[in-house]
Amino acid sequence: MPSYTFTVYHRDVFEKSKFKDYDSLLENRIARCHARASYLASVVESQNGAQGGEMRELVPKTTDAVYRSGEYVATFLIGTQMIKNYLLIDTGSDLVWWQCGPCEANKCYKQDQPLYDSTTSKTFRIIGCNRYNLRCRTVDPAFYCNQEIFECRYDMVYGDRVQTKCFIADDVITFNVDHRPVRITFGCSKDQTGEKKFSAFSAGILGLGRAVQYSSSQFGGHVMSMCLPTFHSGKGSVLCFHTSKWSRATSAKL
Repeated sequence: MPSYTFTVYHRDVFEKSKFKDYDSLLENRIARCHARASYLASVVESQNGAQGGEMRELVPKTTDAVYRSGEYVATFLIGTQMIKNYLLIDTGSDLVWWQCGPCEANKCYKQDQPLYDSTTSKTFRIIGCNRYNLRCRTVDPAFYCNQEIFECRYDMVYGDRVQTKCFIADDVITFNVDHRPVRITFGCSKDQTGEKKFSAFSAGILGLGRAVQYSSSQFGGHVMSMCLPTFHSGKGSVLCFHTSKWSRATSAKL
């Protein structure tokens, strides 16, 4: 059945040039793994008290916990200008967002790819909120209605305290593998001025959580398949969302 397919790269494809040698790159990878494990262990400890210390060695080392620990990025083309952007894949959040120009001075972080400008895309639309009950068209508590201009807004803070905020919009993106266009709802982020900064190699975050309206589940697929590239391959792989033709199919739990 028709699918939506991202090209997926390991982040080191874009970041390795910033390190003087392989050893320093390897140290950075290990630091990300350590930060991920420590964060998950701290969650276990807070939930289980004294038992948490015993669980520390059992914490999975391959589960993303905070923004800076993400290992993979996905790419697609945005708007009528077909701006190519890379988004960090995050399985722990639901919102799909990217930096959305024009930005005010010092509000957006410097990114390696061209900045998507919403004013130049003919298919861009701002998502308003209901004028009768003054609520966003979602039950997610992260979003709220600006009652002065009737925009649905958000203020997202990740586990490592990086922050993004602005309003919800939609536009057409094109998958660069099968060249299929689809209109998706996303966070049009114009303010990333938290205490820490996002990394320049990505223009935003692709939330792979389960929220119905604002995560990748809005692509219409309910079956996901992926082939993740190794950190040393230097090549892209695929992440696909499919619809199943078997209505009585049973899914297996991980």
